[in-house]
Amino acid sequence: MSYKNKLLPGRNIDLEIEEGEYQGKYRSRIEDVGSKVIMVGTPYAKGVVVPLREGTQLTITFWDEISAYSFTGKVMQRVAVPVPMLVLELPESISKIQRRNFVRIPAFFPLTFRMVTKEGLSDAKGAVMVDLSGGGMRFKTEEDLDNNSLLFAQMKLPSGEIQTPVRVCRKEKIDNTKQYVISVEFHDLSDRDRDRIIRCVFELQREMRRKGLI
Repeated sequence: MSYKNKLLPGRNIDLEIEEGEYQGKYRSRIEDVGSKVIMVGTPYAKGVVVPLREGTQLTITFWDEISAYSFTGKVMQRVAVPVPMLVLELPESISKIQRRNFVRIPAFFPLTFRMVTKEGLSDAKGAVMVDLSGGGMRFKTEEDLDNNSLLFAQMKLPSGEIQTPVRVCRKEKIDNTKQYVISVEFHDLSDRDRDRIIRCVFELQREMRRKGLI
């Protein structure tokens, strides 16, 4: 499949420049899709337009509710009005990166949670995150949590804090310790926060590939 039908106006994207003066990663979005070109917003850094030159090579990554996708291209033209945009050649192929619901990546971000009870929320409990995916996570705790328990979790990701309800779907006692490994699914997670988690998982996966760990 070419996955070109995934290129939709308004979809958030990441632009990554591998080398040169403006090397780095920038947030943008798709503004328009034509028969031969795709137009994306010119990225900003610290409130200032990043003046990418025509011919600049870049990698574009974007997500939908299922997977992450990526393709490479170059800046064909710069447009200043009505808003700053970059014109890219429509890619011949787009690669599917991952399946959100099945890919879990080792992750160790700070995490606390509160148990949801009839009386309200319990005191915050500390935990150690073990892995993360777009659909849920696992963490270590000394709390013996029942399956289907509803928790309110707070995760501190590189992009900022995410607070969301989670549902316990499995627990495992760690031998010779007082700890459990708890598996939870995200419950009533907003699309914005899910996008942030998927991007985080993608970045972890890419970093592991660079290090030869996967």
